[in-house]
Amino acid sequence: MIRFPNPGSDIPSFIRIFKVLHTYMSEKSWFTLDDMSDTLTKMNLAASSGHVGERALALSTREDRSRDPLYNQSKMYAELFRTLGWMVSDDPKAALIFCFTLLGDHVAVADIDPKAIFEESVLGINYPNKLLAIKGTEASRAFSAILRTALRLNAHICRDEIIIGILNMDDTGEEGIENIVSEIAKLRGSASRLSKAIIDMSKRINIQINTMQNYTRFPLAVLTYCDWFDRIFTKEFYPDGRPTVMFKLTPYGKHRAEQLDELYDVRLSDFESHTTDEQAALVRIGFYSMLQRANFDISPAIAQVAKDRDVIRQSVEKDELIFSPYQTIRPEIVDSALGYARAISPEIGRTYNQMTLRDGESESIYKVQQVTTIKLVRNNSAQSAIPTDTAIAREIAEFIGRGCENSCIADALTLTYRNATKETFYPLVADLFSVIGFNCYASRAGINYERWDAIAVDDSFSIPIEIKSPTEEAFISVKAIRQALENKIILLSRKSYTTDWNTTTLAIGYHLPNERAEVSRLIADVKKTFNVNIGVIDFKALVTMASAVIRGNEENLIEKIRKMEGFINVESF
Repeated sequence: MIRFPNPGSDIPSFIRIFKVLHTYMSEKSWFTLDDMSDTLTKMNLAASSGHVGERALALSTREDRSRDPLYNQSKMYAELFRTLGWMVSDDPKAALIFCFTLLGDHVAVADIDPKAIFEESVLGINYPNKLLAIKGTEASRAFSAILRTALRLNAHICRDEIIIGILNMDDTGEEGIENIVSEIAKLRGSASRLSKAIIDMSKRINIQINTMQNYTRFPLAVLTYCDWFDRIFTKEFYPDGRPTVMFKLTPYGKHRAEQLDELYDVRLSDFESHTTDEQAALVRIGFYSMLQRANFDISPAIAQVAKDRDVIRQSVEKDELIFSPYQTIRPEIVDSALGYARAISPEIGRTYNQMTLRDGESESIYKVQQVTTIKLVRNNSAQSAIPTDTAIAREIAEFIGRGCENSCIADALTLTYRNATKETFYPLVADLFSVIGFNCYASRAGINYERWDAIAVDDSFSIPIEIKSPTEEAFISVKAIRQALENKIILLSRKSYTTDWNTTTLAIGYHLPNERAEVSRLIADVKKTFNVNIGVIDFKALVTMASAVIRGNEENLIEKIRKMEGFINVESF
């Protein structure tokens, strides 16, 4: 029998927990169940003995880990996230060492409606695979089978039918689905036949009935969360018993079932029957098809996918397919086909921050331009271009009027705003960019589709801006860099403003990073993996540039900032 993890039935909560874990642990090359428990308790997302936070963790910890409530809770979440393809065991020989997959990274940035990528993930669940050890022998794409079976059974299905027909039978090919439909059809019309079938199944596989039913908690929650089914009470299909809870296909669920009927279903055995080149093509087509159906922009990969379709045209029967590589084969094979360099645990090999170095490769190939130098030029004949529509511009103008140099102004204002909260600092940074010449504004709090803290809008080259106020962090950290990358990916995906891959994404903070080497490596990793330029600007440098513009000395800072890579270095006159 296929046994799904059972951490509960609150799907939005599962997704929220995963995003929290990703936020706080994606910078790690690998992590453990204890890391997960620690993060969840710190964020008050887990409880033990009536307590939350560190007290809950202290009360939960046992020498015998099998009796540790929080450890077991984290283990259940890990199994669910592995099943969904969002996390993977980092080492095939060490099942409790994890890292996030590229699919999980996309789930983490799907803020507005994560339902679409979740839906693709559950449809991607298939057995057997190279990732999860299961006790059953069934070959199944369970959620696809539920939809396709219900479509053939008057658009209805119930829990016990799912147990008997879906979780305990093969669904391979059209014959597999028809066998499931036939088995369930034999039970319809008699509640006693259904009850006897469940009792017989329990005895045959030696699992108690309530335990079998518990294995369906997550699947049943998925059916309604994904808007595939409505939950109803009816005696239509089992008239001799009490009203049965049936799941009735919605129009959208019927559409998805019909769509699944038309897709070429790539299972592990099918994948392994292809050549190496065909396997790499299937990985890319499967992964990018999932993202496209989940409303991600895959335009950078369209040309490659077109080539891949030509590679498999002779061996694959249909144009469109369903195949989730991170839920079927080992992640290192998927990463290689996608050109994605994923960090691995120290037990397996040597890592360069989060980019794996192959033997013989030079670390220098992962370097990017780590400093962007902007030289400000003195022009004594320049006319003052003092804007008067923002408080910070007027404040800078007053300093200039008193004869202060740019560096003096920057030092004074850096001291003035040393305790600024984000409510003050974010609009302040946006105003400084406006002084420099950008059409920039700070995002409003609570606007989910604007993930960035500010945006410099342009007809062709908009720049998302991640900001950290001095009360959030005095020195720009790797978290800001990671969020700058997420901002860029979201902007390119949602196309709310026009930009391109070459335009920088910015991280702005009070001071440049204290641990500059660590941030430098991450910027290099991002450049190598995603080909995204990340620029880092501190508040003092931003004020210095704004002062030069107000004096009328600078007219070309926009283009220089737009092409930034690494840390800013402003050389003032």
